[in-house]
Amino acid sequence: MRPGFRLPLKMAKFFGYKGVWENGITLVRMAVGWLIFRYGLELFHIKDLLDFLTAEKFPFPVFSGYAAKIIELVGGIFLILGLFTRWITPLLMITMWGVIYTTAHGNILEAELSFLFLLVFAGFFFCGPGKWSLDHWLDIYFKKKKNKSDDHKSNDL
Repeated sequence: MRPGFRLPLKMAKFFGYKGVWENGITLVRMAVGWLIFRYGLELFHIKDLLDFLTAEKFPFPVFSGYAAKIIELVGGIFLILGLFTRWITPLLMITMWGVIYTTAHGNILEAELSFLFLLVFAGFFFCGPGKWSLDHWLDIYFKKKKNKSDDHKSNDL
């Protein structure tokens, strides 16, 4: 770059080393939520899955099949909204591990998409859903409510 040339502030923030984490994580969370929700829609056409699980001698095939699809369906909705993210992602990770186990016999290199889903869910579990989520807004709401009740308690003393 030429000496004295500077990017406009918004461009510098976008292309800087910090990036735009909050917006990016929201887009990824919503896209992954939509994809996993679509897999969960197989709940309404589950016969093939149940036949596959039975043929693979998966334990409790009917329960496992319905549980996996309900977790994917509800988990996708919760991820899109950013609601109960740290509660639903462990369930989704267990579901993805089950998919890896049944479809690729535990070989993560043969079930790359499921393994990537598992990693993304782990990321949301450890990092949270981001600023643009119902989890974040509920946290702010309950902190304000708690602070008001703490103020009333201190005034009573």
